[in-house]
Amino acid sequence: MILLDEKDKKYQKIVKKIKGLLAISRDQRNDEESQSAFLLAQKLMMEYQINKHDVEDTEVDQDDINEESVTIFKRMYWWERKLGSIIAKNFRLKMFYERKYGKSRIKFYGFGKDLELGKEMFILAYEVLLFHSKEFINNYYESSSQNRTRYFTESLKSSYISGFLLGLEKRFSEQISELREQYEVLVLIPKEVEKSFKEYSADFKSYSIEEPAIEVGEAYRRGFETGSEIDFTRSTIDG
Repeated sequence: MILLDEKDKKYQKIVKKIKGLLAISRDQRNDEESQSAFLLAQKLMMEYQINKHDVEDTEVDQDDINEESVTIFKRMYWWERKLGSIIAKNFRLKMFYERKYGKSRIKFYGFGKDLELGKEMFILAYEVLLFHSKEFINNYYESSSQNRTRYFTESLKSSYISGFLLGLEKRFSEQISELREQYEVLVLIPKEVEKSFKEYSADFKSYSIEEPAIEVGEAYRRGFETGSEIDFTRSTIDG
């Protein structure tokens, strides 16, 4: 009989929780709930350094070129595609979409160590973006006499996110030297990845990102300001 110590028991408990979240993420009935479960599972794996093999029966070799899902199969919003392309461009990765049952998911392609960092950054930026956009919308209505309608709320959100993503790109370009020092991976996409992906994606269809028009200038400006101030160095990620 094998007795587990407290550390092992905690590890197994977290693994069980992650497996449950991943099971929920595979449920196609509710995109929002499934994506939230997927993100939480990924965060727990990062936080507690859970071996991917223990929860997904797969393992990414840090020295091999591989692919990694960063969203579930879902109805993809334009800003998720845009965010994915920003992260991929800055973290030595290629991005592509995998389609199934009329839905799609974002996947990164590259070396294992880059995949892990890219996914970590995507999840962090994804949650920061949603948090700040929701906070801006609530504060906007509280401080104005504007009637809260679905159409105007969507206009506020899309304008804010457009600005946020542009600010995010600017912030990455400013922090790139510091990030290079911390991770030692942020250089041009490796030639091996470029060559491998060219062969791998030979039959892929090309997609363009159609961004909505900016209808609320104030929301766009505020989004840009906030996106420009986000800190994506190691201290922020650990926090």
